[in-house]
Amino acid sequence: MTATATPTVTTETAAAVFTAAARATHWTRTNLGLRTEVNHGGYGWTVELPAGNEPHRARIAFRDSWGNVEHLDVPATWGQTLPIVEAAMAATRAL
Repeated sequence: MTATATPTVTTETAAAVFTAAARATHWTRTNLGLRTEVNHGGYGWTVELPAGNEPHRARIAFRDSWGNVEHLDVPATWGQTLPIVEAAMAATRAL
C-alpha cells in the first residue's frame, strides 16, 4: 500500500491566491460559509470564509486542474483575511 502525498502550497502561491480572492466579485453562500473560486498558476483555487459565531480566517480549501481535485487546508493570515471579507461582503451585499 502506498501513501498519498499531501499537496503542498508555497507561501508565495498562497499569497497570490488570497490576493486574487480579495479581488473576487462572485461569492457563493453555502451552509459552511462563503466561497469563491479564483485561477492562478493553471489551477482553480477554492477559497472559503467559514461560517459561525466565532471569527475564522479565510482558507484555501481545494485546488483543481484537469478533473483532479486536491483537498487543502491552507489558512490565511488575519491581514490576508480582512480584504477577503471586504470583497465577500461587497459582492453579497443586498442592494
